[in-house]
Amino acid sequence: MKTNLFASVACVGYLVLSSNVVAQTGTDATAEQMQWFKDAKFGMFIHFQAPRNGEFNPGNLDTKEWVRIAKAGGMKYITLTTSQSSYIPLWNSSFSDRDVTDRTGFKRDIVKELATSCKAEGIRMGCYYPIADPPNPIYNEPDVGGEIRPYVDYLHGMMNELCESYHPSLIWFDASRRFRDPAEKPLLRQQDMVDLLHSYGTLSNSRLGDDDALKYVDYLTMNDNMAPSINLGVYFESAVTMGRSWHFRANDQLKTPQVLLEQLINTAGNGGNYLLNVGPNKDGVIPKEMEDRLKVIGGWLERNGEAIYGTEPGPYRYELNWGTITQRKNKDTTSLYLNVVDWPRDRKFTVFGVNNAVLNASLLATGEAIQCESKLETFSGQNVITMKVPKVAPDEYVSVIKLDVEGTVSMDPAYMQLNDGTVIMDTYNANIHDAQIVPGKPTKAIDMRMFTVPDRRPLQPSDYTEPWDYQMYRKPGEGIMPGRAITVSGFQTKGQALSWDFKIFEPGYYEVIVHCNGAGNQKADTKGRLRAHVAGQSIENKLSFLERGQAYLGKIEIETPGTYTFTLEVASDFKSAPRYRSVTLLPIR
Repeated sequence: MKTNLFASVACVGYLVLSSNVVAQTGTDATAEQMQWFKDAKFGMFIHFQAPRNGEFNPGNLDTKEWVRIAKAGGMKYITLTTSQSSYIPLWNSSFSDRDVTDRTGFKRDIVKELATSCKAEGIRMGCYYPIADPPNPIYNEPDVGGEIRPYVDYLHGMMNELCESYHPSLIWFDASRRFRDPAEKPLLRQQDMVDLLHSYGTLSNSRLGDDDALKYVDYLTMNDNMAPSINLGVYFESAVTMGRSWHFRANDQLKTPQVLLEQLINTAGNGGNYLLNVGPNKDGVIPKEMEDRLKVIGGWLERNGEAIYGTEPGPYRYELNWGTITQRKNKDTTSLYLNVVDWPRDRKFTVFGVNNAVLNASLLATGEAIQCESKLETFSGQNVITMKVPKVAPDEYVSVIKLDVEGTVSMDPAYMQLNDGTVIMDTYNANIHDAQIVPGKPTKAIDMRMFTVPDRRPLQPSDYTEPWDYQMYRKPGEGIMPGRAITVSGFQTKGQALSWDFKIFEPGYYEVIVHCNGAGNQKADTKGRLRAHVAGQSIENKLSFLERGQAYLGKIEIETPGTYTFTLEVASDFKSAPRYRSVTLLPIR
């Protein structure tokens, strides 16, 4: 017999208070779980739900098959939408009378079956759960308002039951829009929720109240289908669709294995996990086209998994245009894994700025030795490692070079030239120079820790008297700020500037390309002009977009190797400014 919904809310206080007594895990188990999560690197997201109105009878549903497919793909965990847009929980709940066994003719506990299948194969399970629950009579949306605390009690009770019954490794929260207003956020009781989960050794993602700063939760969840091209300095997970839809869609246009593998190495190289989604059909079967792609990824990981599982992000914190670097710290040495997508045609591969003695260089998949030379370039003050690689890339998709060096890798914090001579300077790590000093604001966007929610901040109330909390509120005159998708916005007023330090090994002529994001970057009425300063030269131009948000600013010459400062300033005001992602110095051959 199911417990009445409102009676359940009344007893939730007991459930939450007693969880610390009942659960046998705690801080140590949570730390172990977080280390496992960091080592896992690759998981399967399953979007599967019972329709709110309509027949639900997935006769071919076999969670053992889901686990088999995930394991063959090299995935270490599965996160299932235990409730989603239909808001029907997929487990037999004694706390709710609205689950799949209540609302449909399908009387199986899907979460229980998946938990059992995962445990049998050494795969861990996570549970997606939306904070929003519109069909619930005690829930209300932010535009409606009203008493929300009984629903929060219910939410905490549901999570207690989920953890007590199925022991998920993580809860993947979503849809916390009801608590986006800073005045409403405390009602969610984030700390209480995280304490509850941690008492079971269960992790929480940042969508529990949009906690990008990780004040309460364990790791950052990026915006859907987004991943940073730089190391953010916090552990994150990137959830990505294999096609265009999260749920099953006949004839969906799926990404190629090449694209999926590039996304995997990019995510691992920048310090995160790759959560790749599949959408089973109405019968509960994962489409063969998706399974085939996962087999390709699994085959690649069989050959090159050492470069992914249990690694840390590479020592170069910024964007690379040829692939990514991961690393493994050993007792007295470090293994660097160069995950190369753009294999050099001239057989020469160069890495700048690694100031450690090279012990060995080889192809990871075959063990074949690679000729390697390391020397100090005195003018720019950086070490240059040059390798002679095979003419043909050893892997169809991503080839991995393993570079063993002495000690812990020491790398200069300046931006370096890449293998093809390009310099890429992201705006997120740029030094911010506002037209006027903004008290209390960090001088780099990355230090503001607003990775996914900068556009969701409400305007600071006029009667607000506390010190400005830039993570909570936006305000007039705040200047250059983080923008959506790891960009900066507000760079549009004369006198504002961004600057970077970088090192040049190969002098010559360079094109200056500005990369922008956002719909506004293609408008003809931007009007403003940008001015760049470097090596005693200045160039000025308007934003004339070439393609895909790229604007040509002009040409510069750098005559000698060395360390330089590049400054980009607003020369005249913009009427409508884009979001800025990076500046590239592209060598003119």
